[in-house]
Amino acid sequence: MNKSSSAVVGIDLGTTNSAVAAVMDGQVKILSSEYGPTLPSVVGLTPDETLITGTVAKNQLAAFPDRTVASIKRKMGSDTTVKLGGQEFTPPEISAMILRRLRTIASEALGQDVQRAVITVPAYFNETQRQATREAGELAGLKVERIINEPTAATLVYHPNSSQRQHIAVYDFGGGTFDVSIVRLEAGVTEVLSSQGDTALGGDDLDYALFQHVAERLRQEQDVDVNQNVQAKFRLLQACEQAKIRLSESESTTIAEEFLMEKDGQPLNVNISIDRQTLNDLIEPFVERTIDCVSRALRECSMTIQQIDDLVLVGGSTRIPLVADRLRQQFQREPSRAVDPDLAVALGAAVQGAMIQGENVGPVLIDVVTHTLGVEACVGMSRSGPEIKFVPIIRRNRPLPARFEEAFSTMFDEQEAVEVRVFQGEHEELERNALLGTFDLDLEAAGGDFRKVVVEFTLTLDGTLRVQAKQPASGHCQELVINNALTRRSESDRQEIASRLNQLFDQSDDIIVDSQFVRMDSAHSNSELIQPSAANLAKYPKVVSLLEKAEQMSDTFADEDAEEFVSLREELLSAIESDDSDTVKELTADLEDLLFYVQ
Repeated sequence: MNKSSSAVVGIDLGTTNSAVAAVMDGQVKILSSEYGPTLPSVVGLTPDETLITGTVAKNQLAAFPDRTVASIKRKMGSDTTVKLGGQEFTPPEISAMILRRLRTIASEALGQDVQRAVITVPAYFNETQRQATREAGELAGLKVERIINEPTAATLVYHPNSSQRQHIAVYDFGGGTFDVSIVRLEAGVTEVLSSQGDTALGGDDLDYALFQHVAERLRQEQDVDVNQNVQAKFRLLQACEQAKIRLSESESTTIAEEFLMEKDGQPLNVNISIDRQTLNDLIEPFVERTIDCVSRALRECSMTIQQIDDLVLVGGSTRIPLVADRLRQQFQREPSRAVDPDLAVALGAAVQGAMIQGENVGPVLIDVVTHTLGVEACVGMSRSGPEIKFVPIIRRNRPLPARFEEAFSTMFDEQEAVEVRVFQGEHEELERNALLGTFDLDLEAAGGDFRKVVVEFTLTLDGTLRVQAKQPASGHCQELVINNALTRRSESDRQEIASRLNQLFDQSDDIIVDSQFVRMDSAHSNSELIQPSAANLAKYPKVVSLLEKAEQMSDTFADEDAEEFVSLREELLSAIESDDSDTVKELTADLEDLLFYVQ
Protein backbone atom coordinates (compact mmCIF):
# COMPACT_ATOMS: atom_id res chain seq x y z
CA MET A 1 0.00 0.00 0.00
CA ASN A 2 1.24 3.42 -0.90
CA LYS A 3 1.23 5.57 2.23
CA SER A 4 0.05 8.54 0.24
CA SER A 5 -3.15 6.72 -0.70
CA SER A 6 -6.27 6.79 1.44
CA ALA A 7 -6.17 3.41 3.14
CA VAL A 8 -9.32 1.30 3.34
CA VAL A 9 -8.75 -1.14 6.18
CA GLY A 10 -10.68 -4.31 6.89
CA ILE A 11 -12.25 -4.73 10.33
CA ASP A 12 -13.65 -7.85 11.92
CA LEU A 13 -15.86 -6.47 14.69
CA GLY A 14 -16.28 -9.64 16.70
CA THR A 15 -18.29 -10.60 19.76
CA THR A 16 -15.27 -11.81 21.73
CA ASN A 17 -12.31 -10.42 19.79
CA SER A 18 -11.86 -7.92 16.97
CA ALA A 19 -9.09 -7.38 14.44
CA VAL A 20 -8.00 -4.91 11.78
CA ALA A 21 -6.03 -5.63 8.61
CA ALA A 22 -4.79 -3.89 5.47
CA VAL A 23 -3.02 -4.66 2.22
CA MET A 24 0.59 -3.45 2.40
CA ASP A 25 3.00 -3.79 -0.51
CA GLY A 26 0.66 -6.23 -2.18
CA GLN A 27 0.35 -8.46 0.89
CA VAL A 28 -2.65 -8.59 3.20
CA LYS A 29 -1.54 -8.26 6.81
CA ILE A 30 -3.05 -8.07 10.27
CA LEU A 31 -2.22 -4.78 12.00
CA SER A 32 -1.25 -5.84 15.50
CA SER A 33 -0.99 -3.92 18.74
CA GLU A 34 1.57 -4.68 21.44
CA TYR A 35 -0.85 -7.32 22.77
CA GLY A 36 -1.05 -9.29 19.57
CA PRO A 37 -3.16 -9.60 16.43
CA THR A 38 -6.58 -9.41 18.08
CA LEU A 39 -8.26 -6.96 20.44
CA PRO A 40 -10.73 -8.25 23.05
CA SER A 41 -14.11 -6.68 22.28
CA VAL A 42 -14.42 -5.29 25.79
CA VAL A 43 -14.90 -1.68 26.90
CA GLY A 44 -14.60 -0.22 30.38
CA LEU A 45 -14.30 2.92 32.44
CA THR A 46 -11.76 3.18 35.22
CA PRO A 47 -12.81 4.80 38.52
CA ASP A 48 -11.43 8.12 37.24
CA GLU A 49 -13.65 7.81 34.11
CA THR A 50 -10.82 6.95 31.71
CA LEU A 51 -12.02 4.88 28.76
CA ILE A 52 -10.21 1.55 28.42
CA THR A 53 -10.58 -1.07 25.72
CA GLY A 54 -9.22 -4.47 24.85
CA THR A 55 -7.04 -6.50 27.18
CA VAL A 56 -6.99 -4.08 30.07
CA ALA A 57 -10.79 -3.71 29.98
CA LYS A 58 -11.15 -7.48 29.94
CA ASN A 59 -8.81 -7.66 32.94
CA GLN A 60 -11.14 -5.49 35.02
CA LEU A 61 -14.35 -7.27 33.98
CA ALA A 62 -14.47 -9.65 36.94
CA ALA A 63 -13.49 -7.00 39.48
CA PHE A 64 -15.70 -4.20 38.11
CA PRO A 65 -18.54 -5.73 36.06
CA ASP A 66 -20.61 -2.56 36.52
CA ARG A 67 -17.88 -0.54 34.79
CA THR A 68 -17.19 -2.99 31.97
CA VAL A 69 -19.11 -4.22 28.91
CA ALA A 70 -18.39 -7.34 26.85
CA SER A 71 -20.16 -9.15 23.97
CA ILE A 72 -21.98 -5.97 22.92
CA LYS A 73 -22.32 -7.35 19.39
CA ARG A 74 -25.22 -9.50 20.56
CA LYS A 75 -27.20 -6.35 21.36
CA MET A 76 -26.57 -4.58 18.04
CA GLY A 77 -29.80 -3.50 16.39
CA SER A 78 -31.76 -3.52 19.64
CA ASP A 79 -33.25 -0.53 21.45
CA THR A 80 -31.53 -1.43 24.71
CA THR A 81 -28.87 0.62 26.48
CA VAL A 82 -26.05 -0.63 28.68
CA LYS A 83 -24.57 0.96 31.78
CA LEU A 84 -20.91 1.82 31.96
CA GLY A 85 -20.19 3.25 35.36
CA GLY A 86 -22.76 5.97 35.91
CA GLN A 87 -23.43 6.50 32.20
CA GLU A 88 -25.68 4.77 29.68
CA PHE A 89 -24.69 3.96 26.11
CA THR A 90 -26.34 2.35 23.10
CA PRO A 91 -24.76 -0.76 21.51
CA PRO A 92 -23.48 1.26 18.50
CA GLU A 93 -21.78 3.70 20.89
CA ILE A 94 -20.01 0.86 22.74
CA SER A 95 -19.00 -0.71 19.42
CA ALA A 96 -17.71 2.69 18.29
CA MET A 97 -15.28 2.66 21.22
CA ILE A 98 -13.87 -0.67 20.01
CA LEU A 99 -13.70 0.57 16.43
CA ARG A 100 -11.98 3.77 17.51
CA ARG A 101 -9.25 1.71 19.19
CA LEU A 102 -8.85 -0.43 16.06
CA ARG A 103 -8.67 2.75 13.98
CA THR A 104 -5.84 4.01 16.22
CA ILE A 105 -3.97 0.71 15.92
CA ALA A 106 -4.30 0.86 12.13
CA SER A 107 -3.27 4.51 11.92
CA GLU A 108 -0.12 3.85 13.92
CA ALA A 109 0.77 0.79 11.82
CA LEU A 110 0.18 2.52 8.47
CA GLY A 111 1.61 5.91 9.41
CA GLN A 112 -1.51 7.79 8.37
CA ASP A 113 -4.89 8.75 9.79
CA VAL A 114 -7.18 5.90 8.78
CA GLN A 115 -10.67 7.14 7.93
CA ARG A 116 -12.12 4.44 5.65
CA ALA A 117 -13.04 0.84 6.40
CA VAL A 118 -14.83 -2.29 5.29
CA ILE A 119 -16.54 -3.81 8.33
CA THR A 120 -17.80 -7.37 8.54
CA VAL A 121 -21.02 -8.65 10.10
CA PRO A 122 -22.53 -12.11 10.55
CA ALA A 123 -24.24 -13.27 7.37
CA TYR A 124 -27.49 -13.64 9.25
CA PHE A 125 -27.52 -10.09 10.66
CA ASN A 126 -30.74 -8.33 9.66
CA GLU A 127 -30.92 -4.86 8.15
CA THR A 128 -31.32 -3.13 11.52
CA GLN A 129 -28.22 -4.85 12.90
CA ARG A 130 -26.22 -3.96 9.79
CA GLN A 131 -27.19 -0.31 10.01
CA ALA A 132 -26.30 -0.26 13.71
CA THR A 133 -22.84 -1.51 12.72
CA ARG A 134 -22.54 1.24 10.12
CA GLU A 135 -23.57 3.79 12.74
CA ALA A 136 -20.85 2.51 15.08
CA GLY A 137 -18.26 2.97 12.35
CA GLU A 138 -19.35 6.53 11.68
CA LEU A 139 -19.33 7.37 15.39
CA ALA A 140 -15.73 6.11 15.43
CA GLY A 141 -14.84 8.59 12.68
CA LEU A 142 -14.82 6.06 9.86
CA LYS A 143 -16.39 6.20 6.44
CA VAL A 144 -17.84 2.70 6.14
CA GLU A 145 -17.21 1.84 2.51
CA ARG A 146 -19.00 -1.46 2.68
CA ILE A 147 -20.55 -3.94 5.09
CA ILE A 148 -19.79 -7.54 4.06
CA ASN A 149 -20.66 -10.91 5.51
CA GLU A 150 -18.07 -12.66 7.67
CA PRO A 151 -18.08 -16.05 5.88
CA THR A 152 -17.86 -14.25 2.55
CA ALA A 153 -14.88 -12.23 3.73
CA ALA A 154 -13.08 -15.41 4.78
CA THR A 155 -13.34 -16.81 1.25
CA LEU A 156 -11.37 -13.85 -0.11
CA VAL A 157 -8.21 -15.19 1.55
CA TYR A 158 -8.94 -18.81 0.70
CA HIS A 159 -6.75 -19.96 -2.18
CA PRO A 160 -7.66 -23.41 -3.54
CA ASN A 161 -5.01 -25.21 -5.56
CA SER A 162 -7.38 -26.03 -8.40
CA SER A 163 -8.37 -23.50 -11.05
CA GLN A 164 -11.54 -25.51 -11.71
CA ARG A 165 -14.97 -24.60 -10.38
CA GLN A 166 -15.20 -25.41 -6.68
CA HIS A 167 -17.98 -25.35 -4.13
CA ILE A 168 -16.95 -24.74 -0.55
CA ALA A 169 -18.82 -24.57 2.72
CA VAL A 170 -17.63 -21.81 5.05
CA TYR A 171 -18.50 -22.75 8.63
CA ASP A 172 -18.12 -19.67 10.85
CA PHE A 173 -18.55 -20.40 14.57
CA GLY A 174 -17.45 -17.35 16.55
CA GLY A 175 -17.85 -16.00 20.04
CA GLY A 176 -21.42 -14.80 19.72
CA THR A 177 -22.81 -15.80 16.33
CA PHE A 178 -22.86 -18.69 13.88
CA ASP A 179 -23.04 -18.58 10.07
CA VAL A 180 -22.58 -21.03 7.24
CA SER A 181 -22.30 -20.04 3.58
CA ILE A 182 -22.14 -22.20 0.47
CA VAL A 183 -19.81 -20.49 -2.00
CA ARG A 184 -18.86 -21.13 -5.62
CA LEU A 185 -15.31 -20.24 -6.74
CA GLU A 186 -14.71 -20.06 -10.47
CA ALA A 187 -12.50 -18.02 -12.81
CA GLY A 188 -11.61 -15.43 -10.19
CA VAL A 189 -15.20 -14.94 -9.05
CA THR A 190 -16.46 -15.72 -5.54
CA GLU A 191 -20.24 -16.18 -5.57
CA VAL A 192 -22.27 -16.86 -2.46
CA LEU A 193 -25.05 -19.34 -3.24
CA SER A 194 -26.77 -19.47 0.14
CA SER A 195 -26.31 -18.48 3.77
CA GLN A 196 -27.85 -19.65 7.03
CA GLY A 197 -27.08 -18.79 10.61
CA ASP A 198 -28.03 -17.97 14.16
CA THR A 199 -27.13 -14.58 15.63
CA ALA A 200 -27.62 -15.91 19.17
CA LEU A 201 -25.33 -18.93 19.02
CA GLY A 202 -21.60 -18.82 19.74
CA GLY A 203 -18.76 -19.50 22.11
CA ASP A 204 -20.42 -17.37 24.79
CA ASP A 205 -23.20 -19.95 24.99
CA LEU A 206 -20.69 -22.77 25.41
CA ASP A 207 -18.96 -20.85 28.20
CA TYR A 208 -22.25 -20.28 29.96
CA ALA A 209 -23.24 -23.95 29.68
CA LEU A 210 -20.00 -24.93 31.43
CA PHE A 211 -20.50 -22.15 33.99
CA GLN A 212 -23.98 -23.44 34.84
CA HIS A 213 -22.57 -26.93 35.32
CA VAL A 214 -19.84 -25.70 37.67
CA ALA A 215 -22.25 -23.39 39.52
CA GLU A 216 -24.61 -26.32 40.11
CA ARG A 217 -21.76 -28.42 41.48
CA LEU A 218 -20.86 -25.61 43.87
CA ARG A 219 -24.48 -25.36 44.96
CA GLN A 220 -24.62 -29.08 45.67
CA GLU A 221 -21.17 -29.49 47.20
CA GLN A 222 -20.72 -26.14 48.97
CA ASP A 223 -24.30 -24.89 49.35
CA VAL A 224 -23.49 -21.54 47.69
CA ASP A 225 -25.16 -19.71 44.81
CA VAL A 226 -22.53 -18.03 42.66
CA ASN A 227 -25.24 -16.17 40.73
CA GLN A 228 -25.98 -14.08 43.82
CA ASN A 229 -22.47 -12.56 43.77
CA VAL A 230 -21.83 -10.52 40.63
CA GLN A 231 -18.04 -10.46 40.91
CA ALA A 232 -17.85 -14.16 41.70
CA LYS A 233 -20.10 -14.93 38.75
CA PHE A 234 -17.93 -13.02 36.29
CA ARG A 235 -14.73 -14.53 37.69
CA LEU A 236 -16.10 -18.04 37.39
CA LEU A 237 -17.45 -17.38 33.90
CA GLN A 238 -14.00 -16.22 32.76
CA ALA A 239 -12.43 -19.28 34.39
CA CYS A 240 -14.88 -21.52 32.51
CA GLU A 241 -13.97 -19.82 29.23
CA GLN A 242 -10.29 -20.52 29.84
CA ALA A 243 -11.08 -24.12 30.82
CA LYS A 244 -12.99 -24.59 27.57
CA ILE A 245 -9.98 -23.32 25.63
CA ARG A 246 -7.59 -25.64 27.48
CA LEU A 247 -9.85 -28.63 26.80
CA SER A 248 -9.28 -28.11 23.08
CA GLU A 249 -5.80 -29.52 23.68
CA SER A 250 -6.05 -31.45 26.94
CA GLU A 251 -8.33 -34.29 27.99
CA SER A 252 -8.94 -32.71 31.37
CA THR A 253 -8.30 -29.49 33.25
CA THR A 254 -8.93 -27.85 36.59
CA ILE A 255 -10.97 -24.74 37.30
CA ALA A 256 -9.17 -23.17 40.26
CA GLU A 257 -10.18 -19.84 41.78
CA GLU A 258 -8.87 -18.76 45.16
CA PHE A 259 -11.21 -16.74 47.38
CA LEU A 260 -14.01 -16.75 44.83
CA MET A 261 -16.46 -15.53 47.45
CA GLU A 262 -17.23 -15.80 51.14
CA LYS A 263 -19.10 -18.64 52.81
CA ASP A 264 -20.03 -18.26 56.48
CA GLY A 265 -17.45 -15.50 56.81
CA GLN A 266 -14.64 -17.63 55.38
CA PRO A 267 -13.02 -17.49 51.92
CA LEU A 268 -14.32 -20.10 49.47
CA ASN A 269 -11.68 -21.57 47.19
CA VAL A 270 -12.80 -23.43 44.06
CA ASN A 271 -10.95 -26.42 42.65
CA ILE A 272 -13.05 -28.46 40.23
CA SER A 273 -11.81 -30.93 37.62
CA ILE A 274 -13.52 -31.00 34.23
CA ASP A 275 -12.80 -33.50 31.45
CA ARG A 276 -13.39 -33.09 27.73
CA GLN A 277 -16.28 -35.55 27.66
CA THR A 278 -18.15 -33.50 30.23
CA LEU A 279 -17.70 -30.40 28.10
CA ASN A 280 -18.80 -32.32 25.00
CA ASP A 281 -22.00 -33.45 26.70
CA LEU A 282 -22.77 -29.86 27.70
CA ILE A 283 -22.16 -28.26 24.31
CA GLU A 284 -23.42 -30.99 21.98
CA PRO A 285 -26.92 -29.44 21.62
CA PHE A 286 -25.34 -26.18 20.45
CA VAL A 287 -23.12 -27.96 17.92
CA GLU A 288 -26.16 -29.82 16.56
CA ARG A 289 -27.89 -26.49 15.99
CA THR A 290 -25.01 -25.49 13.70
CA ILE A 291 -25.35 -28.75 11.77
CA ASP A 292 -29.05 -28.01 11.24
CA CYS A 293 -28.04 -24.66 9.71
CA VAL A 294 -25.59 -26.44 7.40
CA SER A 295 -28.36 -28.74 6.16
CA ARG A 296 -30.69 -25.80 5.49
CA ALA A 297 -27.99 -23.90 3.58
CA LEU A 298 -27.38 -26.91 1.33
CA ARG A 299 -31.10 -27.36 0.67
CA GLU A 300 -31.50 -23.69 -0.24
CA CYS A 301 -28.97 -23.93 -3.05
CA SER A 302 -30.09 -27.46 -4.07
CA MET A 303 -26.76 -29.08 -3.28
CA THR A 304 -25.69 -32.19 -1.42
CA ILE A 305 -22.77 -32.91 0.89
CA GLN A 306 -21.13 -34.89 -1.91
CA GLN A 307 -21.00 -31.79 -4.13
CA ILE A 308 -18.95 -29.80 -1.60
CA ASP A 309 -15.26 -29.72 -2.55
CA ASP A 310 -13.90 -28.20 0.65
CA LEU A 311 -14.95 -27.19 4.14
CA VAL A 312 -13.37 -24.02 5.55
CA LEU A 313 -13.49 -23.34 9.29
CA VAL A 314 -13.69 -19.78 10.63
CA GLY A 315 -14.03 -18.54 14.21
CA GLY A 316 -12.39 -19.54 17.48
CA SER A 317 -15.10 -22.05 18.41
CA THR A 318 -14.06 -24.26 15.48
CA ARG A 319 -10.96 -25.21 17.49
CA ILE A 320 -13.13 -27.31 19.82
CA PRO A 321 -12.50 -31.00 19.00
CA LEU A 322 -16.20 -31.92 19.12
CA VAL A 323 -16.94 -29.35 16.40
CA ALA A 324 -14.29 -30.72 14.05
CA ASP A 325 -15.33 -34.32 14.79
CA ARG A 326 -18.99 -33.60 14.08
CA LEU A 327 -18.12 -31.86 10.82
CA ARG A 328 -15.92 -34.76 9.71
CA GLN A 329 -18.86 -37.06 10.33
CA GLN A 330 -21.30 -34.81 8.47
CA PHE A 331 -19.11 -33.97 5.45
CA GLN A 332 -17.06 -37.18 5.32
CA ARG A 333 -13.91 -35.13 4.83
CA GLU A 334 -11.18 -33.42 6.81
CA PRO A 335 -11.95 -29.73 7.42
CA SER A 336 -9.55 -27.32 5.72
CA ARG A 337 -7.05 -25.38 7.81
CA ALA A 338 -6.14 -23.17 4.85
CA VAL A 339 -7.12 -19.99 6.69
CA ASP A 340 -6.48 -18.82 10.24
CA PRO A 341 -9.88 -19.12 11.95
CA ASP A 342 -9.27 -16.05 14.12
CA LEU A 343 -7.87 -13.75 11.43
CA ALA A 344 -9.44 -14.83 8.13
CA VAL A 345 -12.40 -12.47 8.37
CA ALA A 346 -10.32 -9.33 8.98
CA LEU A 347 -7.88 -10.35 6.25
CA GLY A 348 -10.72 -10.88 3.79
CA ALA A 349 -12.25 -7.52 4.68
CA ALA A 350 -8.86 -5.91 3.98
CA VAL A 351 -8.78 -7.58 0.56
CA GLN A 352 -12.20 -6.10 -0.18
CA GLY A 353 -10.97 -2.71 1.03
CA ALA A 354 -7.99 -2.85 -1.30
CA MET A 355 -10.29 -3.75 -4.20
CA ILE A 356 -12.38 -0.67 -3.43
CA GLN A 357 -9.15 1.34 -3.76
CA GLY A 358 -8.63 -0.20 -7.17
CA GLU A 359 -5.92 -2.69 -6.25
CA ASN A 360 -6.01 -6.10 -7.94
CA VAL A 361 -5.51 -8.36 -4.94
CA GLY A 362 -8.29 -10.91 -4.96
CA PRO A 363 -11.30 -12.45 -6.65
CA VAL A 364 -14.43 -10.56 -7.61
CA LEU A 365 -16.99 -10.89 -4.83
CA ILE A 366 -20.65 -11.60 -5.47
CA ASP A 367 -22.50 -11.57 -2.15
CA VAL A 368 -26.17 -12.33 -1.56
CA VAL A 369 -29.22 -10.91 0.17
CA THR A 370 -29.38 -12.67 3.52
CA HIS A 371 -33.00 -11.87 4.46
CA THR A 372 -36.10 -11.48 2.30
CA LEU A 373 -37.40 -7.91 1.88
CA GLY A 374 -41.00 -7.07 1.11
CA VAL A 375 -44.17 -5.18 1.95
CA GLU A 376 -47.49 -5.61 3.69
CA ALA A 377 -50.34 -6.33 1.25
CA CYS A 378 -53.79 -7.82 0.99
CA VAL A 379 -53.55 -11.25 -0.65
CA GLY A 380 -57.26 -12.11 -0.63
CA MET A 381 -60.55 -11.91 1.17
CA SER A 382 -62.03 -14.22 3.75
CA ARG A 383 -65.24 -14.25 5.77
CA SER A 384 -63.46 -12.27 8.47
CA GLY A 385 -62.23 -9.63 6.04
CA PRO A 386 -59.02 -8.85 4.09
CA GLU A 387 -56.11 -11.29 4.49
CA ILE A 388 -53.08 -9.11 5.19
CA LYS A 389 -49.75 -10.88 4.66
CA PHE A 390 -46.06 -10.25 4.03
CA VAL A 391 -45.37 -10.20 0.28
CA PRO A 392 -41.69 -10.67 -0.74
CA ILE A 393 -40.12 -8.29 -3.26
CA ILE A 394 -36.41 -9.22 -3.04
CA ARG A 395 -35.96 -12.79 -1.85
CA ARG A 396 -33.07 -14.06 0.25
CA ASN A 397 -29.96 -15.43 -1.49
CA ARG A 398 -30.37 -13.20 -4.55
CA PRO A 399 -26.98 -11.83 -5.70
CA LEU A 400 -26.10 -8.27 -4.70
CA PRO A 401 -26.76 -5.64 -5.91
CA ALA A 402 -30.43 -6.56 -6.27
CA ARG A 403 -33.42 -4.80 -7.83
CA PHE A 404 -36.99 -6.00 -8.29
CA GLU A 405 -40.43 -4.47 -8.67
CA GLU A 406 -43.93 -5.77 -8.09
CA ALA A 407 -47.31 -4.39 -9.17
CA PHE A 408 -50.20 -4.07 -6.72
CA SER A 409 -53.73 -2.75 -6.90
CA THR A 410 -55.51 -0.39 -4.54
CA MET A 411 -58.18 -1.93 -2.32
CA PHE A 412 -60.98 0.09 -3.94
CA ASP A 413 -61.75 2.80 -6.51
CA GLU A 414 -61.29 6.43 -5.52
CA GLN A 415 -58.64 5.47 -2.94
CA GLU A 416 -56.70 8.63 -2.09
CA ALA A 417 -53.51 7.17 -0.58
CA VAL A 418 -51.69 3.96 0.30
CA GLU A 419 -49.38 3.28 3.23
CA VAL A 420 -46.29 1.29 2.24
CA ARG A 421 -44.89 -0.74 5.14
CA VAL A 422 -41.47 -2.32 4.51
CA PHE A 423 -40.56 -5.56 6.28
CA GLN A 424 -37.64 -7.96 6.46
CA GLY A 425 -38.09 -11.65 7.22
CA GLU A 426 -39.14 -15.05 5.97
CA HIS A 427 -42.70 -15.45 7.29
CA GLU A 428 -46.13 -14.77 5.81
CA GLU A 429 -47.34 -13.49 9.17
CA LEU A 430 -46.34 -9.83 9.45
CA GLU A 431 -45.71 -9.94 13.18
CA ARG A 432 -42.96 -12.52 12.70
CA ASN A 433 -40.94 -10.14 10.52
CA ALA A 434 -39.04 -6.93 11.30
CA LEU A 435 -40.57 -3.60 10.31
CA LEU A 436 -37.92 -1.44 8.62
CA GLY A 437 -39.96 1.64 7.79
CA THR A 438 -43.18 3.13 6.41
CA PHE A 439 -44.22 5.92 4.06
CA ASP A 440 -47.37 7.18 2.34
CA LEU A 441 -48.07 7.60 -1.37
CA ASP A 442 -50.80 10.07 -2.30
CA LEU A 443 -52.91 8.85 -5.22
CA GLU A 444 -54.96 10.48 -7.93
CA ALA A 445 -58.27 8.88 -7.06
CA ALA A 446 -59.86 7.13 -10.02
CA GLY A 447 -60.58 3.66 -11.30
CA GLY A 448 -59.09 1.58 -14.09
CA ASP A 449 -55.35 2.01 -14.60
CA PHE A 450 -55.23 4.46 -11.72
CA ARG A 451 -55.67 1.56 -9.27
CA LYS A 452 -52.23 0.20 -10.21
CA VAL A 453 -49.33 0.89 -7.83
CA VAL A 454 -45.80 -0.36 -8.56
CA VAL A 455 -43.35 -0.95 -5.70
CA GLU A 456 -39.65 -1.18 -6.52
CA PHE A 457 -36.90 -2.37 -4.15
CA THR A 458 -33.21 -1.69 -4.78
CA LEU A 459 -30.53 -3.05 -2.43
CA THR A 460 -26.97 -1.86 -3.08
CA LEU A 461 -23.64 -3.47 -2.27
CA ASP A 462 -23.15 -1.19 0.73
CA GLY A 463 -26.49 -2.26 2.21
CA THR A 464 -28.56 0.78 1.27
CA LEU A 465 -32.20 -0.16 0.67
CA ARG A 466 -34.25 2.15 -1.55
CA VAL A 467 -38.00 1.54 -1.74
CA GLN A 468 -40.01 3.44 -4.34
CA ALA A 469 -43.78 3.39 -4.83
CA LYS A 470 -45.38 5.01 -7.85
CA GLN A 471 -48.78 5.34 -9.51
CA PRO A 472 -47.87 5.01 -13.22
CA ALA A 473 -51.11 6.53 -14.50
CA SER A 474 -50.63 9.78 -12.60
CA GLY A 475 -46.86 9.88 -12.19
CA HIS A 476 -47.16 10.25 -8.42
CA CYS A 477 -44.08 8.81 -6.73
CA GLN A 478 -42.66 8.51 -3.22
CA GLU A 479 -39.66 6.69 -1.80
CA LEU A 480 -37.98 5.59 1.41
CA VAL A 481 -34.23 5.17 1.82
CA ILE A 482 -32.94 3.03 4.68
CA ASN A 483 -29.21 3.50 4.77
CA ASN A 484 -28.08 4.56 8.20
CA ALA A 485 -29.45 4.38 11.71
CA LEU A 486 -27.91 7.81 12.32
CA THR A 487 -30.35 9.41 9.91
CA ARG A 488 -33.15 8.53 12.32
CA ARG A 489 -31.68 10.85 14.92
CA SER A 490 -31.97 14.61 14.93
CA GLU A 491 -28.90 16.69 14.13
CA SER A 492 -28.70 17.86 17.75
CA ASP A 493 -28.82 14.24 18.97
CA ARG A 494 -25.99 13.26 16.63
CA GLN A 495 -23.86 16.19 17.76
CA GLU A 496 -24.49 15.39 21.42
CA ILE A 497 -23.52 11.73 20.95
CA ALA A 498 -20.41 12.63 18.97
CA SER A 499 -19.36 15.20 21.57
CA ARG A 500 -19.76 12.76 24.46
CA LEU A 501 -17.81 10.03 22.69
CA ASN A 502 -15.06 12.44 21.65
CA GLN A 503 -14.58 13.45 25.29
CA LEU A 504 -14.14 9.79 26.21
CA PHE A 505 -11.81 9.18 23.26
CA ASP A 506 -9.64 12.10 24.36
CA GLN A 507 -9.13 10.37 27.73
CA SER A 508 -8.92 6.83 26.38
CA ASP A 509 -6.19 4.22 26.43
CA ASP A 510 -5.41 5.14 22.83
CA ILE A 511 -2.93 7.49 24.50
CA ILE A 512 -2.61 5.86 27.93
CA VAL A 513 -0.61 2.63 27.86
CA ASP A 514 -2.29 -0.24 29.59
CA SER A 515 0.58 -0.72 32.03
CA GLN A 516 -0.48 2.55 33.68
CA PHE A 517 -3.79 0.99 34.69
CA VAL A 518 -2.16 0.14 38.03
CA ARG A 519 -2.45 3.52 39.70
CA MET A 520 0.57 5.41 40.98
CA ASP A 521 -1.24 7.92 43.16
CA SER A 522 -2.03 5.92 46.28
CA ALA A 523 -2.31 8.09 49.35
CA HIS A 524 0.01 5.71 51.16
CA SER A 525 2.70 5.54 48.49
CA ASN A 526 5.94 7.37 49.04
CA SER A 527 8.07 5.80 46.33
CA GLU A 528 8.13 5.54 42.55
CA LEU A 529 6.32 2.38 41.50
CA ILE A 530 7.80 -0.15 39.16
CA GLN A 531 5.75 -0.19 35.96
CA PRO A 532 5.72 -3.63 34.31
CA SER A 533 5.40 -3.80 30.55
CA ALA A 534 1.89 -3.95 29.17
CA ALA A 535 2.61 -7.37 27.70
CA ASN A 536 3.61 -8.75 31.10
CA LEU A 537 0.60 -7.23 32.83
CA ALA A 538 -1.64 -8.91 30.28
CA LYS A 539 -0.37 -12.30 31.48
CA TYR A 540 -1.75 -11.69 34.98
CA PRO A 541 -5.30 -10.30 34.59
CA LYS A 542 -6.41 -11.61 37.99
CA VAL A 543 -3.56 -9.80 39.72
CA VAL A 544 -4.29 -6.54 37.90
CA SER A 545 -7.93 -6.73 38.99
CA LEU A 546 -6.93 -7.52 42.57
CA LEU A 547 -4.48 -4.62 42.70
CA GLU A 548 -7.11 -2.24 41.37
CA LYS A 549 -9.57 -3.47 43.99
CA ALA A 550 -6.96 -2.95 46.70
CA GLU A 551 -6.23 0.55 45.39
CA GLN A 552 -9.90 1.44 45.76
CA MET A 553 -9.88 0.24 49.37
CA SER A 554 -6.49 1.66 50.31
CA ASP A 555 -7.83 4.95 51.68
CA THR A 556 -9.67 3.00 54.39
CA PHE A 557 -6.65 0.92 55.47
CA ALA A 558 -5.19 1.30 58.92
CA ASP A 559 -1.56 2.49 58.86
CA GLU A 560 -0.16 -1.00 59.47
CA ASP A 561 -2.32 -2.52 56.73
CA ALA A 562 -1.46 0.33 54.36
CA GLU A 563 2.26 -0.27 54.82
CA GLU A 564 1.80 -3.99 54.18
CA PHE A 565 -0.18 -3.23 51.03
CA VAL A 566 2.46 -0.84 49.67
CA SER A 567 5.14 -3.47 50.25
CA LEU A 568 3.08 -6.24 48.65
CA ARG A 569 2.21 -4.05 45.69
CA GLU A 570 5.82 -3.17 44.97
CA GLU A 571 6.91 -6.80 45.27
CA LEU A 572 4.06 -7.93 43.03
CA LEU A 573 4.84 -5.39 40.31
CA SER A 574 8.48 -6.38 40.45
CA ALA A 575 7.58 -10.06 40.11
CA ILE A 576 5.28 -9.29 37.18
CA GLU A 577 8.00 -7.26 35.48
CA SER A 578 10.42 -10.19 35.78
CA ASP A 579 7.63 -12.63 34.84
CA ASP A 580 8.27 -14.71 37.97
CA SER A 581 4.99 -16.64 38.04
CA ASP A 582 5.74 -18.57 41.24
CA THR A 583 6.43 -15.39 43.20
CA VAL A 584 3.39 -13.70 41.66
CA LYS A 585 1.21 -16.59 42.83
CA GLU A 586 2.63 -16.48 46.36
CA LEU A 587 2.29 -12.70 46.70
CA THR A 588 -1.22 -12.76 45.24
CA ALA A 589 -2.28 -15.15 47.98
CA ASP A 590 -0.78 -12.78 50.57
CA LEU A 591 -2.70 -9.85 49.07
CA GLU A 592 -5.96 -11.84 49.09
CA ASP A 593 -5.41 -12.61 52.77
CA LEU A 594 -4.84 -8.92 53.52
CA LEU A 595 -8.02 -7.88 51.73
CA PHE A 596 -10.01 -10.56 53.50
CA TYR A 597 -9.00 -9.31 56.94
CA VAL A 598 -9.49 -5.60 56.24
CA GLN A 599 -12.96 -5.99 54.69
